[in-house]
Amino acid sequence: MNTLTALWQWQLLLASVGCVLAGILVHGLLDGAARIWPALRARRLVWLAAQAVIVAAAALPFVPVRDQVSVVSLALPADGTGQSAAAVTVTPTAPAGAEVAVAEPAPLTGRGNLHVLAGSAATAGADAIAAIAAAPATLLWLAPPLWAAIYLAGLGWTLWRQLRARQLWRGLLVSAHRLAPHDLAAHGGITAQQWRAIDRQGLTVMETAAAISPLLVGAWRPVLLLPAHLRQFDPDQQQMIVAHELQHWRTRDPLWLAVSALVQTVLWFNPASRWLGARLAWALELACDSQVLAGRAQHERKQYAGALLKQWRQQLVALPAPALAFGGAHADSVTARIRHLQQATVTTLPAAAAWAVAAALGAVLAAGVLLQPALAVTPATAADVTPTAPAPALTSGAAPVVWHNPLQRMRVSGFFGVMRNVSPQPSKGLDLAAPIGTPVRAAVAGTVTTVGELHENNGRYGTVVIIASGPDGATETVYAHLDTTTVQPGARIAGGQVIGTVGVTGFSTGPHLHFQVRQHGRLTDPATVLAGLDRYATKRALTVRREQLGY
Repeated sequence: MNTLTALWQWQLLLASVGCVLAGILVHGLLDGAARIWPALRARRLVWLAAQAVIVAAAALPFVPVRDQVSVVSLALPADGTGQSAAAVTVTPTAPAGAEVAVAEPAPLTGRGNLHVLAGSAATAGADAIAAIAAAPATLLWLAPPLWAAIYLAGLGWTLWRQLRARQLWRGLLVSAHRLAPHDLAAHGGITAQQWRAIDRQGLTVMETAAAISPLLVGAWRPVLLLPAHLRQFDPDQQQMIVAHELQHWRTRDPLWLAVSALVQTVLWFNPASRWLGARLAWALELACDSQVLAGRAQHERKQYAGALLKQWRQQLVALPAPALAFGGAHADSVTARIRHLQQATVTTLPAAAAWAVAAALGAVLAAGVLLQPALAVTPATAADVTPTAPAPALTSGAAPVVWHNPLQRMRVSGFFGVMRNVSPQPSKGLDLAAPIGTPVRAAVAGTVTTVGELHENNGRYGTVVIIASGPDGATETVYAHLDTTTVQPGARIAGGQVIGTVGVTGFSTGPHLHFQVRQHGRLTDPATVLAGLDRYATKRALTVRREQLGY
């Protein structure tokens, strides 16, 4: 399996699960809040914000996360064969910027290993992830590609339905005729003030013989479509109905509804997206009703309600495409609308309620961020670079070794083992581009053995710091091309401690850190101890590695 494809499939699976869970929480919170504060139902901003939260929850797995604490390491064969061994370590109190490398899994057969690193999770969330880690390797390998296939099939079906609805609307517009300025002036439902606004803003008004509800068609440049039977209504009723649609037009409600339809299309698998979309459409209708009836007498409210009932009786066809319409097609929605119209005053939303809802939505999003796993796909191809036996696990006994990213903001410009134009030999380490003066941190705790110029490799490494780790000092980390150093030989260094700054010393084509890992004197790919490097890599670095190393 291609590395990037596998990563995308895992991200899609986690995005879908997180999106559904966030949708369930948002649904429950807002449903309960609307029962306490009914005014929420007419607030479009609430339902737009709720949809934004579930979209953000779906996007979290695709957002690069820097310096995330690793909670779970799960090893799988790339082709789904063989046995899998997974070790779970929960470290919610690890220092910021830490990455925990768990004990090495048992040897696997297949083309590579898939490491799933879940980070920044509380202990409760880690229990669920640990259960996934204990599942058979075959199921874990099958789940992401299977869900990817299901998602794409569902997305295709949803897009086809949207396209079909669009064709229906186009057919309806083709059969309608445009009302000329003199027709608009003579129309009983359009006042002189409304006519001037329509003419000034360039709104297209069309009339159709179809038994539809008055509505706006289109998102960016909507068309006001009026049914011919509207002329049978009383003039006051016609004017209020047209005022309702013009209010939708002024507040750009068709655009918001189109955005909601897009969310429902992309998140077709999440029932909460459809529920929130319906609540948004309902809020838009109630808001326009309130605006049209503001300051009107009770008898005008009765006329407006009568127009709603008359429209409902005459509406014989309800087209499936999403659009804003004056009348509803369902008896329960008409009854609810009439009850809302009977209110002489608009119910206000207390400030405390608005803050409570905002805090609840923020808490859902924050929970998604804290419990979001980070994925890294790292095929086991180090043997292609170093034709020696694999290096032993960088651990001491059963205790895991804590590894840190050497830079706070990682930007991989060159991977281990790739050939470069500036050298006839493959790269012996990881190149991390960064501005001069960027703090360099110790990737692992240990003792400083070398500081300053290094004669190795004809002095091409410039100013370096070398740290020996482990009880026997068998693991060495090398930090090359430094501008300054802040440690001395013999000093005991903690993981994550600043040891110098990025520079361009030695043979360097630009400011960067050259980072190496050596185990018993043998070079080791830093990807075996630093998780998620693909997330931090430039496109060029990924392309060169794929062309030369095949992954």
